[in-house]
Amino acid sequence: MVKYPGVRDFAGLFLLPGLAAILPWRLCFRIFHRLAGMDFLYRSEVEAALAGVACFAPPVDKAAWSKASRLVWLVDHADLYLSRFRSDAWLYRNVTVTGDWPVDDNFIAITFHWGTGMWALRHMRAHGRKVSVLVRGLERASFSGTLLRYVYGKLRLLVTAQAGGDCLTMAGSKSLYDMKRKLKGGSCIVGLLDVPTDSPRNVLAAQFLGRTAYFPRGLLFLAVNSGVPVVLYSMGVDRNTGHRHLVISDPLTTHSEQALLDTLAGRLTELVAQDSPAWHHWGGVQSFFQKGFFKATDAS
Repeated sequence: MVKYPGVRDFAGLFLLPGLAAILPWRLCFRIFHRLAGMDFLYRSEVEAALAGVACFAPPVDKAAWSKASRLVWLVDHADLYLSRFRSDAWLYRNVTVTGDWPVDDNFIAITFHWGTGMWALRHMRAHGRKVSVLVRGLERASFSGTLLRYVYGKLRLLVTAQAGGDCLTMAGSKSLYDMKRKLKGGSCIVGLLDVPTDSPRNVLAAQFLGRTAYFPRGLLFLAVNSGVPVVLYSMGVDRNTGHRHLVISDPLTTHSEQALLDTLAGRLTELVAQDSPAWHHWGGVQSFFQKGFFKATDAS
């Protein structure tokens, strides 16, 4: 049993996922599969996730669900190192793709905190697209626990920008203007919809997990008013092999923000039902059902 948070954070964010940078992926994934059975790994995250999912669809086998969740965390963190140290050849060997990105010079891609998404950015870039990801800035005060979590968060933002090929777009009062400018400049925009927001005036409601949930409106507004194609994508991981599956939708109907949100929230519900442990927000799930509530989350 590892008692010290700093040791757990170093192991879970740097040491163990960093093995992906030096080992063949198949061997590395077999090691990950074994490590995922150890309950010291991502203990606080898994405990919070179990408490969250218990309010909606309690897993029949908590141990198996926890192991699956830890494995997704491990692979997601490993992607930071894989993306930094592997070429596009790794992508074509280890990712199956269903669907195509729009043929236009730029588009808006919307996804969720489900599965492992880093290689989707690499796939866009490999197809000649320059991508800017909409992200929240990191403040040291918002990170509980050790300094290592903050350091990892900053490193992940750096690698995300490298994966997409364009500088990040920071969420805030000027983000809508920045995204419009980048679209006009030929970049594509990637944003994640399942982010709780602290602005009760800038949300839209939709059904999610059988309840009324609130999602940020900014990306939806941009999608409806941009005049460029909008697609939804997701990337799951096969927990038996470590192989990824990138699914890209056809362009979505964008005649209204509410219609678009209903489609996106419906797809998120489907993904969570398909693979519950792969959703990263179970620990803070209740915040989606409280209008105007935002709780900053650690990078891990």
